[in-house]
Amino acid sequence: MSSKIREQETSKYWDCNASGWAEGIKNGQDYINESFGIPRFLDFIGNVSGKNIMDAGCGEGRSSRHLAEQGARVTGVDLSLQMINRAIEMEKKKPLGIKYSQSSCSDLPFLNNKTFDSVCSIMALMDFPDIAKAFKEFKRVLKPGGHLTFMIRHPCFFTKGYGFLKNKQGVRARLLVSDYFIRREYIERWGFKTEGHGENNTIFAIPRFPHKISDYFNCILDEGFLLRRVLEPRPSVENTLQNPNLLFWRDNAALFLFVHAQKPE
Repeated sequence: MSSKIREQETSKYWDCNASGWAEGIKNGQDYINESFGIPRFLDFIGNVSGKNIMDAGCGEGRSSRHLAEQGARVTGVDLSLQMINRAIEMEKKKPLGIKYSQSSCSDLPFLNNKTFDSVCSIMALMDFPDIAKAFKEFKRVLKPGGHLTFMIRHPCFFTKGYGFLKNKQGVRARLLVSDYFIRREYIERWGFKTEGHGENNTIFAIPRFPHKISDYFNCILDEGFLLRRVLEPRPSVENTLQNPNLLFWRDNAALFLFVHAQKPE
C-alpha cells in the first residue's frame, strides 16, 4: 500500500476519533500526558518565547496551545480535517494567534523553505505512516541551526504485543512486551481513563505504525541532523503521589522518549 493511501486511511480513523478525542482532552482525561509527560517535555525543549514553531501532528490543537501559551508563534499541521476543525474552534473561543492547516507532514508544499526556528511534535510522530518523508520536510522548513524536538510513546515498550502481568491481588506487577519487530500497521482500540476526569467513555480506533527506535534515529542521521539530546523521563516520587498509576512506570519502564536534534548551520 502506498504511503498516500495509508495516510488517507489514517485520516479517516482520526476524523472518526476527533469528537470524542477533543471532548476527552477538554475534560482532562488524558491525565498522564497532562500531569507528567507534556510538562516534562516543555521543560526539555526550553524557552520557546518569540520562536516561530511548526507543531507537527497537532491534533485538536492541545499541543499548539501549550506552545503558544509559552509565547511561541505556532503553525499547527495535522492529517485529520476534523481534528483541525476542532483546533480552529478552540482558537476562535480563546485566540492565541495559532494558524492551523490540514495536511500530511510528509508533504508541506504550502510552507516555504527555511521558515521555522523549530519543528516540534508532541505525541504524534509514532502515528505517522511515513516518518522518513516527514523528516525530509522537517529539515526543509527549518532555518539553518533550527531545532527538531519530539515526544513519542516509547517504541521499545509500546509494541503490538504489550500488556501487563498482574500479581495475586490483581495489581500490575510486570510489563509484557512482544512483537517489537513486526512491520505491519495495526489498529489499537483504546480509551481515556474516566475515573475522576469526566464522563467520556469513547473507545478510539487508532492506527499504529510500528517504527523501531532505530528508525527514528536513522531518519535523523540520514537527513544530516545533529543529535543533541535524548531523554527517557522517569516519574518522580512527587509524580507518583499525585498519580499512583505512575508508580508502575517509575519501577518498570519508560513511558516516553524525548529527542532533540538540530539542523546544521
